[in-house]
Amino acid sequence: MGGGAKDIRAERDRFVAFAFSAADLMLEVTAEGQITFASGAARLLTGMEADALVGRQFASLVDEADRHFILNLLSTLSVGGRIEPVTLRLVGADGASGALCVLGGCCLPLQEGRYYLTLSNARLPAAEAAMLNKRDYQTGLLGPEDFDARAGERLKLARELGAEVKLTLLEIVGLQELAQTLPPEEGKALMSDVGALLRGKSIGGDTASRIDPEKYGILHAKALDQEAVAEQVRQLIVRAGPDAAADMVGIRGATLDLHAKDMSDEDAASAMAFAVQRFARDGAESFSFRSTEDSLKALLNTTVARVRALRSAVAGQKFQLVFQPIVRLDNRTLHHYEALSRFEDGGSPFETIRLAEGVHMIGEFDLAVVQRVVDLLAERRRQGEIIDVAVNLSGHSLESTVFMAALREILAPVPELRRQLIFEITESTQITDLVHAANAVRQLREDGHSVCLDDFGAGAASFPYLQALDVDYVKIDGAYVKALQTTGQDRDRAILKGMVWLCKELRIGTVAEMVETEDQARLLHDFGIDYGQGYLFGRPESEPRLEPLRLDDSGGHLDPTQVPVTKRR
Repeated sequence: MGGGAKDIRAERDRFVAFAFSAADLMLEVTAEGQITFASGAARLLTGMEADALVGRQFASLVDEADRHFILNLLSTLSVGGRIEPVTLRLVGADGASGALCVLGGCCLPLQEGRYYLTLSNARLPAAEAAMLNKRDYQTGLLGPEDFDARAGERLKLARELGAEVKLTLLEIVGLQELAQTLPPEEGKALMSDVGALLRGKSIGGDTASRIDPEKYGILHAKALDQEAVAEQVRQLIVRAGPDAAADMVGIRGATLDLHAKDMSDEDAASAMAFAVQRFARDGAESFSFRSTEDSLKALLNTTVARVRALRSAVAGQKFQLVFQPIVRLDNRTLHHYEALSRFEDGGSPFETIRLAEGVHMIGEFDLAVVQRVVDLLAERRRQGEIIDVAVNLSGHSLESTVFMAALREILAPVPELRRQLIFEITESTQITDLVHAANAVRQLREDGHSVCLDDFGAGAASFPYLQALDVDYVKIDGAYVKALQTTGQDRDRAILKGMVWLCKELRIGTVAEMVETEDQARLLHDFGIDYGQGYLFGRPESEPRLEPLRLDDSGGHLDPTQVPVTKRR
């Protein structure tokens, strides 16, 4: 018996050693979430001793932003199952955000109703970057831009390890509308539940995205079943909504196999990014492959063809520019035009730009557009016509020293055009080096150009961008304009007024996009917005028409709170 006791202790010690070789803290948690045992570097991670954790709810240790996700993850952990490592943020001792950790865990068959969780201090920069990604405020899922980058990293790692992964794309039609019909707290809980469910199914708990209001993407292990996920979403809907809730929401999807040994990691990532773009535009029904095994190669062939077409368009300047007016809202006087790109193949300009960013061609394209606009402005100037035009610069381009040098080389021979050429910073992908971008913006303004920040208010990065980048204008995201005449959007109106007030305080001009009705224009003017763009004032035209510009007392252009902005769509 003594020998048996020694064997048991030896086995116990081996399991404990195994746990701590991969983690800093080990917890035993009941099915109700109460911690019954804690051992390890508790103070390092939580600011408390291990003994002080016993009796507390595990969820109370987790930062509020990740709490719902973790509770959902634990609720789906079955006996004999395990949690694949996911990144989460703990609460600090003072209630602020605490340590960044990697969570693992299991539910052993002999200990039904008990979870065994491990927490490791996440020291890797990649883990920190994952937590800084922009997330959809309703679901907690990644935005589409960060999903592209994060899923690409995870896909590359999985392929290096020989693991087979898939991409599931789900359309959940009517979910947003259903959530809005529920009492506010119930609607919020439903969207959060769906987000937590999808996030929990993804690799690492951080490769699920809300691609647009009704479209979702999940990069996941091979074993995950699309129909099973859809059924779990339906159950959440039925549980949260009225009796007819299930009939109000439709779910359809497509699953793509991303494992192809004869394909490079870069090609696989490009094909995946293109699949997401295509899904965002056309929905799940656009995928009609004979089998998922065919899907990646078919997507790659399409992607390769599009990259070739893009290279040809950039090299031969085989794209057109159209120009849309931006006017003052107080007197409807034209001040600038926005230069918009159109391609010969008729494809979506936004998708083409995203593709250019994905294959590192966006700098070449931005320079080609600038050169076309410079040529136009110079020719019109020779004819005695002064026209002001704004062009887009991708955040990727701004971060490149080589790009900025090439841009200034194009602009150096035409210093007389500096007042006429406005640059707008677009956020189709997140700016990662704000210091570098801020230096680029400062240089452009010192050279005499005005600079505008696009899509203000659309993402979590808008305010950090405004803090870091010294710009002349911001263009307020069109979603706020669309919401102006929608009932029950008082919150959006309040946010819009707050953004306008902030810009006034900072002496930054404001532009509203997607203005289509007189009622919208009047409301925007009443809110204090300076400029408007949209079909109400004019559709894009192949040539900018010269119209008289109002002059200030000195005979020059009005102080440039007259923002023409360039959105590539």
